[in-house]
Amino acid sequence: MNAQRIIGFIVFALAFSLSVSCNRVRSKAPAQQDFEPAIPDPISYVAGDITFQIKDLERKINQSLNPVLVTEETFEGKKGEAWRLRVERTGPVQIRYDRQRVYLSAPLKVWYSNPIGLRKHRKRRTLCALSVNFASPLTVGENWRLATRSRFENYQWIQKPTVRLLGIRVNITKLADTILNKRKAEIELAIDKAVHNELRLDKHIRKVWRDVQKPLRITRKPEELWLIPRPFSVAAAPVYGNRQRITVPLQIAFRVETRVGPRPVELELEKLPRLQRRNKLPGASRLQVLAFIPYADLNRVLTRSLPERKLDLAGGNITVKNATVYGNGRSLILRTDVRGSVNGTLYFRGQPAYDTLNNTLKVEYVDFDVDTKERIFATADWLLHDRLRDTLQAAMVVPLRTQIDQIPGKIETAFARSKGGEKTALDVDQFRMVPQRIVVRPDGVQVLISVQSKVQVLVKRL
Repeated sequence: MNAQRIIGFIVFALAFSLSVSCNRVRSKAPAQQDFEPAIPDPISYVAGDITFQIKDLERKINQSLNPVLVTEETFEGKKGEAWRLRVERTGPVQIRYDRQRVYLSAPLKVWYSNPIGLRKHRKRRTLCALSVNFASPLTVGENWRLATRSRFENYQWIQKPTVRLLGIRVNITKLADTILNKRKAEIELAIDKAVHNELRLDKHIRKVWRDVQKPLRITRKPEELWLIPRPFSVAAAPVYGNRQRITVPLQIAFRVETRVGPRPVELELEKLPRLQRRNKLPGASRLQVLAFIPYADLNRVLTRSLPERKLDLAGGNITVKNATVYGNGRSLILRTDVRGSVNGTLYFRGQPAYDTLNNTLKVEYVDFDVDTKERIFATADWLLHDRLRDTLQAAMVVPLRTQIDQIPGKIETAFARSKGGEKTALDVDQFRMVPQRIVVRPDGVQVLISVQSKVQVLVKRL
């Protein structure tokens, strides 16, 4: 009886050993294939507008422009008499914009001292009063200044030029015309100087230039992902406007770095470069984000999102003990160690993809590698028809929609909280992300994503 028990035990042990060995899979790793060339470092652009309210421009120019446009000086008349003249602005400069030209008007008064007076200190009287009109193209210079080239167009008399000589008022319109023609270049220069000194774009774009370089976190889980813009140039297109405002189209060119992990330490900020000028700029921004995700980071994220899991399958139970990802040619290879009804190492192959509808980064078409599939056919073919592949594919999805939708708000909030938001409003509109390319590399995955948006900078106070 003891011998029968011993024989029975041996038979049971052999049967159990054979059953286990039949479900042991010893897959070979896929043969290494050539990788695609790396994606070149792309250039991104932020296209935006700096908008000035015309009423604010008027206020700023009037504050800067000296009321005295021509200081008192001696002007010799036709008969040798010495006229002492002075030209003053008696009211605010008014601005109108139409068809890429700016029109300025201002009331002026010309004072004179009687040349025939007998007293040493002659009394100053009004010679005439008039409203003068100037026209000028409005351009952006390389020195970050809005520039005008004002030209005297015409004027209307408010008070015709007359003088009182020996108690008689004499009309001297021709003499006044001569005086104005002689001094119009000086008046034009005074207006252009006021525009040049006060309408500085660099004061406003410098705030945006600094803030755009700050690291921007776009995801928190399963791992923090940061975008770090590195701007290097700014270009401006011709000015345009209407009755209420004047707008300067701008474009900032930059490259974007990506970091996974804690907030990057802010490096030294790039200085504002010399302004470049273009005949035309695109209206939408183009943010080319070249994200590089090392396999070490992918595996760390995978470990957190796919802990040891026990799956109840049709042919038995399987526990995923370990899972790692690496690259092979144009595919990602998922190596999994399993225990249970099947023991051993299984290799899966999949394609990285970006879902534009749900804004998710995922691995599609996950399937057993060729060698693994052949060995499963010989040992546990039921596994080929079960849901293990679906389970792994579902686990390898990183949702980004919530974070992406929040990017415009994050940019606007960060700008509003900075010093740049004190006098300037930032509006990010028409924001969408479009996948461009995904390239598998030996040390990680490159993902090139295009972010298209419209950015507007409205100057609230000059």
